[in-house]
Amino acid sequence: MAQKNYFNERLMAFKAQLQKNKLDGFAVTNNLDQFYLSGFYFYPDEAVFLIHKKGITCFTRGLYVEPFSKFAPYMEVIGDDGQRIVAAIEKAHKLGLKRPGFDAAKETFISGGLLRDGGFIPSASFITAQRECKDAAELKLLRESNRIAYLTYEYIKPRIKTGMTEFEVAAEMERFMRAHGATTTSFYTIVAFGENAANPHHETSARKLKAEDAVLMDFGCIYKGYCSDITRSWWHGKKEPAEYTKIWKIVDKARKQGIKKVGVGVPCKQVDAAARDLIAAAGYGEYYTHGTGHGVGIEIHENPYNSQLSKAVLAEGNIVTVEPGIYLPGKFGVRLEDTVAVAKSGAKILTKK
Repeated sequence: MAQKNYFNERLMAFKAQLQKNKLDGFAVTNNLDQFYLSGFYFYPDEAVFLIHKKGITCFTRGLYVEPFSKFAPYMEVIGDDGQRIVAAIEKAHKLGLKRPGFDAAKETFISGGLLRDGGFIPSASFITAQRECKDAAELKLLRESNRIAYLTYEYIKPRIKTGMTEFEVAAEMERFMRAHGATTTSFYTIVAFGENAANPHHETSARKLKAEDAVLMDFGCIYKGYCSDITRSWWHGKKEPAEYTKIWKIVDKARKQGIKKVGVGVPCKQVDAAARDLIAAAGYGEYYTHGTGHGVGIEIHENPYNSQLSKAVLAEGNIVTVEPGIYLPGKFGVRLEDTVAVAKSGAKILTKK
């Protein structure tokens, strides 16, 4: 059986959006959008894709011409170590494009101005919207990325010893993730001990773990271009404070409630409310200081967001986090986070073996 060409399907779906919006071409300059459409990773500002009725023309640095031509033989690849946006505009004129577009939200003032002056129309983020719902190929990669993250948690927890620094623990976690197939971390690894765990976005430091201390770690990796995200919290030692036990149980219940609420057609704000209302009812509402979750994919933070500010509704194929927390300044904090896939049957947890 022939392997399904997901990249061709993504391109066809994108072209359908262009046709719907009466555009006859599009300049794709964002490297992550280019990765989504082709499977090839360019660094930022190293390529421009011009999508048109006759196909796709890629303007890129000379050093990429040979490898990318072999990788994507269906594209016209032109080496241009100068101004690639100008080259794309000139190509659009030669092709006679009447209404080419560009993603206005992803251009700088200068590049956006060049495209507008060249006859390109500021347009919506069609690819960003398309990327929200993952296809089967993406879901497979996201499962593996999150599996590696979960294995890292299982690996590191019994190996953390009194006296180790947050830096040391983070370094060992990152080594383990790379040894199991990850290319890098999906964001700066957060390891927080004691009072540092009360800061939701603590920057990992040289703080040493005490004999009785709170531990919070928020981390993830990138596997073949796709991110993972997981947070775990626990007490290190044999004299866990009653208050820590109390808030851990509340947060765990909120996490389960949020995951239970996830489903096709469910407003994102309802997922947030399921976790937030439970924490507020327990008397800790003021100590829950962030949204309940966010989309995950090629980027660690994508749409849709599980928050009270969101107007989005969950759809099949969305990948979102559920990550409630309680943070007591000067003491400790607890956050528990899983990444889940939105399916017709509800939430499918990815952060597991």
